Amino acid sequence: MKRIVGKEYTRCKLGQLLLLLAVFCVCRLCISPVSAQATISSSQNKKLVVGVSEWAPYNGYDLPGHGLLTDIVQVALTRAGYDSTAEKMPWSRVIKGASRGEIDIIPGIWYKEKRAKTIAYGPVLAKARLVLISHPESPYVIETLDDLNHLRVGIVKDYAYPQHFLNATHFIKDLSPNLDSNLSKLARGRIDAALGDELVARHTTYRLFEGMIEFRYSRKVLGSKDIFLGISKANPDHERILDLFEKALADMKADGTYDAILTKHNITQADRSS
Repeated sequence: MKRIVGKEYTRCKLGQLLLLLAVFCVCRLCISPVSAQATISSSQNKKLVVGVSEWAPYNGYDLPGHGLLTDIVQVALTRAGYDSTAEKMPWSRVIKGASRGEIDIIPGIWYKEKRAKTIAYGPVLAKARLVLISHPESPYVIETLDDLNHLRVGIVKDYAYPQHFLNATHFIKDLSPNLDSNLSKLARGRIDAALGDELVARHTTYRLFEGMIEFRYSRKVLGSKDIFLGISKANPDHERILDLFEKALADMKADGTYDAILTKHNITQADRSS
C-alpha cells in the first residue's frame, strides 16, 4: 500500500476536519429548534415564588388559599401553565425580593412609579375603597367629610390617607397604632368614626368581634386605589408570564371561577359591586 506523505497527508487531514465541521454544523441546525423549545419549557416549568405578606383578607399566609388575591393569582398561574409556591414574608422583603429577583410574583401591589423600574405591573386584581366607618348606634349619619364636624375620627399611624382628609381641620384626629386598636375604640364609643379600607375593615371587625357588632360603612368613597399584580422584571420570562396570566384571568372571570373564589373568601355581592 502506498504511504501518504508530505502535502498529500496534509490535504487528507484538512479534508477530514472540514468534513467533521460540516457534520457538526448540520447537527446544530437540526437540534437548535428542539433546544430552544426545551429552554422555554424549562423556564415555564420552574416554580414561581409568590411573596405573601399580611394584609387580610387580600393576603395572609395562614388564610384559606393564603388570602383572596394570592388564591386568585395562584389559580391563574396554574391555568397559564406555571407552578408556584407561596412564601410568607414581611412587606419590605416582598419589595426587596422582587427587585433582586428572589421572588417572582407579588399578589397585590399599589402602583408607584419608582417601583416600575424593577416590577412589571399586571392587571388590576381588586380595588381598595377608603370609606368612613361608624357605630351602628351612633346618632350621627356619617357619609362625607362634612359630616365629621367636631367629631373624633380614628386614624392609623403611617397609613396613606388622602391629602384632602389629612388637610381637614374641622374634626379631631385620634391616632392609633393599627386598625385593630382603631376599631376597638369605635366599638367602645371612644371615637365617633374611623377611616379605612372597607374590605379590610369588614374582615378585621369579624375577626375581633365574631359577628357581635356590624359597623356602618359610608356609601361615598373618600378615596380608592387599584391593586395590581406585580411581576419581578428580574425574571427573564416576565413578559410571557404576564401575557399568559392575563388570558388565564379573563378565562376565570368568564367561566365563573373568579366569582367562586370570591365566594370562598366570603366576599359578598355588596363588596363586589361597590
